Amino acid sequence: MPRPTTALSPVAPRTGAVFVLLGKRWTGQIIDLLLQGPARFGLLAASLPGLSHRVLTERLTELQRAGLVAHASGPEGPIYALTPHGEGLRPAMEALAAWAETSASDGDAGDAPPAAAPCLDGQRGAWEAFSYAGERVRDALEQRVQHRAGMPPSYFELLVQLRLAPGQRLRMSELAAATRSKPSRITYAVTRLEQAGWVIRDSDPTDGRGSTATLTEQGLQAMNEARPEYTRTIHDHVLDPLAPHERNQLRMLCEKILASFDHTDGHDEARV
Repeated sequence: MPRPTTALSPVAPRTGAVFVLLGKRWTGQIIDLLLQGPARFGLLAASLPGLSHRVLTERLTELQRAGLVAHASGPEGPIYALTPHGEGLRPAMEALAAWAETSASDGDAGDAPPAAAPCLDGQRGAWEAFSYAGERVRDALEQRVQHRAGMPPSYFELLVQLRLAPGQRLRMSELAAATRSKPSRITYAVTRLEQAGWVIRDSDPTDGRGSTATLTEQGLQAMNEARPEYTRTIHDHVLDPLAPHERNQLRMLCEKILASFDHTDGHDEARV
C-alpha cells in the first residue's frame, strides 16, 4: 500500500528579510571586509573596484537599517563597523568561505558554463558609455553633496521638488511621482527629513487618508547650502563639457529613451 502523505502547513520564513538583504550583490563582500575590522568609506570602495560609490552607499544604509552595521564620525570621514548583531554573522560567513574553497577544489574546470554569445560592438559600446557616465556622475554627486554638504543627493532633489511646489507642499504620492521613487522609499526619506527638521508631514487637508510633506525654513536653508556642490557637479561633468547643440541632443536622446518605457510590450527580450 502506498504510504499516506501528510500535508505540510505553510511556515512563514523568519529570516526572509535577512536572506533578501544578504542575497543582494556586494552585501556579502562588504560584510566580509568589515569582519576584518572597521573601515572608512574610501577603503571599502578601493577594496571593491567594481562597486560604485552610489551602490556602496545604498548597501551600507541597508545594513545599518538592518542593525548589522554602524558608523562613527572620524577625522577623514565616517568609519563603518559591524555591530554585535552583525558580528553574529562571522560563523556563517566563515563556514560559507570554507564550503566555497572545498567546492572550488572539488570542481571540474570542464564544467564551467559556456561563455556568453558575443555582443555587437556598437550596441555594447553605446550602452557601456551611457551606463558608466551615469554612474560616474552619481558617484561625483555622492562625494560632493553627501560628503561635503552632508546631504544625500536624493534628499536634495526631494527638497527641490518641495521648493518648486505651490505652498512648498506636496502629497506623498505626488512627491514619489516627481522624484520617480517608490512610495516606500519616499516614506523612509521623508521620515529622515522630518527627523532633521527639514520637512513637516501632516494629514492631507483634501484627503484624510493621505499625508503631505511641507518644506520648512530649516529645510530650505539646508537645501541652499547643498545647492552649490550639486550645481557645480552637474556643470563640471554634464553641461560644461558639451556645446549648446550637444546639450539639446542629449536632452532629445534621453527623452527618446524615456519614451520607450511608455511603449513597452511586456516582453523581456535581451537586445544587448
